[in-house]
Amino acid sequence: MKNPLYSALFLGLIFFVCSDKLVAQKIEPIPVKQFYKDRVTRNLQFLCKEAECLDNVIVNDKGLYIYPTSQKVNKPEFILYWREMPHFVEMLDKKKTEEIIDILSRKGSHYFYGINNTHVNPAKYPVTEYKGLKVALDPGHIASNFEEARLEQRYVRAEGKHFNQKQHIEFFESNLAYTTCLVLKEMLEKKGAHVMLTHEYGKSAMGINYNEWLQTDYKKDIIHGYKEDWYNREKFEYLMSGQAPDFMLFHDVFRNMDFVARAKKINEYKPNITLVVHYNASEGGKRYGDLYLPPVTENYSMVFIPGSFLGIEIDGQDGLDQRFEMLRLLVTHDLEESDVFASNIIKALNDELKVDALPKENNFDFATRFSILSDKSEGVYHRNLYLTRVVRGPIAYSEALYQDNIEEMAKLGKKDFTIGGIKTSSRVKDVAHVYFSAIDQWLQYNQQFAKQLDALYEDKYGDEDAFKEEMEKQEADSGSNN
Repeated sequence: MKNPLYSALFLGLIFFVCSDKLVAQKIEPIPVKQFYKDRVTRNLQFLCKEAECLDNVIVNDKGLYIYPTSQKVNKPEFILYWREMPHFVEMLDKKKTEEIIDILSRKGSHYFYGINNTHVNPAKYPVTEYKGLKVALDPGHIASNFEEARLEQRYVRAEGKHFNQKQHIEFFESNLAYTTCLVLKEMLEKKGAHVMLTHEYGKSAMGINYNEWLQTDYKKDIIHGYKEDWYNREKFEYLMSGQAPDFMLFHDVFRNMDFVARAKKINEYKPNITLVVHYNASEGGKRYGDLYLPPVTENYSMVFIPGSFLGIEIDGQDGLDQRFEMLRLLVTHDLEESDVFASNIIKALNDELKVDALPKENNFDFATRFSILSDKSEGVYHRNLYLTRVVRGPIAYSEALYQDNIEEMAKLGKKDFTIGGIKTSSRVKDVAHVYFSAIDQWLQYNQQFAKQLDALYEDKYGDEDAFKEEMEKQEADSGSNN
């Protein structure tokens, strides 16, 4: 591995290809403290949706402080000094969330034990080529047939009269998402990448479908959901009564358990990048008759990435896990890499499929109430969804094109392509190519970012006296224990 502590001693001209011309780029030396302070300061504006969230965070000359509630009434829960940032980033690669929270809690306002004798590269180098690249693909939804798709409420059925034909059009999103991932998997593996899908076709990430889940001791999952505050006491008792309809059991319990299992599989795989594949639809489309969906002329895409925490989500005792994830996203490069990846997806959808990003001015409720628009691209939204929050590493949660667009309906309704024994529309190949292009551009971005990391060097951190005093105390304590 490169050692950025010494590479900055030799600073020259770095050349790269841009617009088919050779361009000289001079990268100035960057102090580690400035590097992380700039990152935290930039990330903070996309992580907090509300002022109440900002009340839980302080960034000063010494480091980063996260409070359990308002900083005015509590002591910091997590403290990371600027010199500790690389150690924290390395810890994220090696330890589970619960272990790291415990370590941070025990260290308090002290420095990590042994930090003075442990060399850690000041920043984590990203993967820059397909060989060895680990990609996690999460195909949205579960259904393998129309009955299951109706339970999920993720299907399209349109009258043939809209297309000057007698036969009606129908398809469901999970089929499109899964086959898109299969095509993309083949493309990536041909380039030398390693690819993992979070579930099999028609199965949840737990390895079973909804009907199979009902044959298990599913009430233990209802109890688990209540402990996780997925629903209140009244709904809990109704779910346990045996009178709850399938729709409620599926959406309030089974689906949430599936989300947890997906995230667990992804984090255990430790991918370099994660793509969650969904297909978009217009907001407010009203079904009629035999649950037909009227076609629309609009056709937009959007992509979700981490961020946009609400005050209520991170404040208080119940917000511990979310505060930790916010800390991770403040310090690591995950947020920016997610933004770059998502912006590449939006660009490729426009360039290759002529599908625009969701305009900044729109009537989508999520955009104003729960999201922060990226400053890199329209159509990319920071949003605190479960997967965008808990999955480590760069992640994009993509909602490509409107399934109920009249032109897309005609394409997506065709069963003119088979992959993995699954019949689907050949349109999924076009969408898969979009994602492949976005990953390719993301790797190129990483190549340029890696050159910036070569310019990092150790400098004053603003806490030299306190650090020296604590290191001397650590050495003294270590000597007395031997």
